[in-house]
Amino acid sequence: MKQIQTVWVVGAGALGSVLAALLHKSGKAQTYLVGASPHWQKVARDGLLLETYGQGEELLPVTTRAWDQVPPLGSTDLVLLSGKATDLPQVADQLGPRLGEGAAVFTLQNGLGVRELAGRLLGRPVEAGVAFFGARSVEPGRVAFYGPGRLVLTPGEASRALGDFLPGESLKCEQAQDYPQAEWYKLAVNCLANPLAGILNQPNHQLNSELLDPAKEALLTEVKAVAKAEGIEVELSVAKFNRILKGPNVPSLRTDLDRGRPSEIDFLNGAIVELAAKHGIPVPANQLVTSLIRFLTRG
Repeated sequence: MKQIQTVWVVGAGALGSVLAALLHKSGKAQTYLVGASPHWQKVARDGLLLETYGQGEELLPVTTRAWDQVPPLGSTDLVLLSGKATDLPQVADQLGPRLGEGAAVFTLQNGLGVRELAGRLLGRPVEAGVAFFGARSVEPGRVAFYGPGRLVLTPGEASRALGDFLPGESLKCEQAQDYPQAEWYKLAVNCLANPLAGILNQPNHQLNSELLDPAKEALLTEVKAVAKAEGIEVELSVAKFNRILKGPNVPSLRTDLDRGRPSEIDFLNGAIVELAAKHGIPVPANQLVTSLIRFLTRG
């Protein structure tokens, strides 16, 4: 792999916008935010308003590109897939023909099986990462960043390059010694926060209520049982979950419901239900929240 010079952030949602903003601020690589949404159009026209929780806001002239402006990509390019897992088929249709053999691609979406799905759709191996920080699209052209945070990535040259590009005080990059462990840990957090926030229409800090602890315990116990059957020990408790999710951020599934978008439930609790069936493990709590979210997004 040649030295990476350009980062393409594909998916102008909250996660992608924060990544593009932090990469732009570091100034260590040319960064483009790729998209087509009203939010992306606002950023392309007026810049990105980044609100860092507790530190104020700043307007950043983040560089954007529409799909028809993305050239063939090669060994000096790094692609970060930061949109929704549900959008991967459409993204792959656009991205696949532009990917040269040497281009590095990371999936950063929530959920289980996303890396494998991206690899199948693109017809090539891809790297992966999980993001441990909060981000929210406040309105078109404006995002909130609840940092500092970290990215845990599959190890390699591209991961090291991305770590060099990002400002460590705001967002640290770590190369995982055991990536499946990190992936399942983030999945467990999402399997509690996302459906509960979606069903109850609450931000993270409201989910800390002890009245919800029995529901969290039921969901988490099932997730950990399925993870163990897959050879993974998830080191998470309800008490630790409550300490992690204490800010005003709104989990992404709630945002999807508010905006009438397809949810990622099938990559979260739905994936747990599917794996549980393979192992013969009963998971009634995860089945319940999966069915409720599917009902809310049935249209």
